[in-house]
Amino acid sequence: MKTVLILSQPNDLHAAAVTEALTRRGAEAILWHTSDFPSRATETVSFVGKRRSVRLRGLELDVSEQSIDTVWNRRPTFVLDGLPLHPADLPFVEMGCETFRRALFDTLAPRAFWVNPQHAITRTSKLRQHQAALDVGLEVPDTLYTNDPKEIRTFLREHPGQVIYKPLNMTAWRDDERYYMPFTSALTEEQLVADELLQAVPGIYQVRVPKAYELRVTMMGRRAFTARLHSQETQGGRLDWRRAQEELRMEPFELPAEIATQCFELMRKLDIVFGCFDFIVRPDGRYVFLEVNQAGQFLFVEDATGLPLLDAFTEFLLQGSVDFDWSLDRVTLRYSEVKDAALQRLRTSFERHVAEPEGTWYEGSRAESPASPRCH
Repeated sequence: MKTVLILSQPNDLHAAAVTEALTRRGAEAILWHTSDFPSRATETVSFVGKRRSVRLRGLELDVSEQSIDTVWNRRPTFVLDGLPLHPADLPFVEMGCETFRRALFDTLAPRAFWVNPQHAITRTSKLRQHQAALDVGLEVPDTLYTNDPKEIRTFLREHPGQVIYKPLNMTAWRDDERYYMPFTSALTEEQLVADELLQAVPGIYQVRVPKAYELRVTMMGRRAFTARLHSQETQGGRLDWRRAQEELRMEPFELPAEIATQCFELMRKLDIVFGCFDFIVRPDGRYVFLEVNQAGQFLFVEDATGLPLLDAFTEFLLQGSVDFDWSLDRVTLRYSEVKDAALQRLRTSFERHVAEPEGTWYEGSRAESPASPRCH
């Protein structure tokens, strides 16, 4: 029996659904709620003579690395919650937990198949993606990554009315009344804030690409599962389709073999084995790469298109290979069949495990209360 360790946290419907699917396939799926560390879980690495051992203990968790065949490095975190700490001690404690965790993930289960390796995740930045995409021959928009107000203003003047702004990450924040989410937005020089504010936060300034439609390509090893997103038919999602998911029409799409090969070559350069790619297809038929999310969402694509992504992903984890054996005529499991059970797992996780204190909006989802999860 294969053992799959899933690193995540209580607000992750994808982790709950994959756990349920793997269990129904007869595998041992261990959902490690990494946010329980350090207040409700312990993590130990010991060296005795020449023997190294790892032990993870917590609620519903007692694991040694010798038992692990595959690791899905989904969305790990840690939370300094419920600890009797003086505020002045928090930076020291946080630094200790972060340093230990980084070292643990760098060395955990070295013979297991990782989706994705920890060292690759820490190096899959937008800047590195951009360069790697150019190296493999993908077309990428002209882009400025900067906090220099002079560079920003010059770029806007060189491309009047054709620049969009993106944040370097999609993490949301909140105040006492609401959440804030920085979606992709059109930008003109007249809209810029004061230079000292522009300099405070580096951003992505990019020449706008005309769109016929967009693609969401979920790469599992060498396999590409592609959905066409008719974002230009929507009212609110023409610049950023995430703004209009309720009205967004999707359908399966056959990705050209050349583009699929370039995606896999990009993944090899980044040393990842799974990723969700975003492309624009221009009216003239050219494919323009935007980014790859190494922990991207894919269940909303199955919901909208019927592509059996959950079935394929569970086989990918079980077989532990970029060349995993799978075909459409052997599909035995659909997301719709496990969704209710996954939602129940999610609710139970909220009740039993430590959640991040601030709600976070992830790609393809909205921050939800424990009683009403709507993650895609």
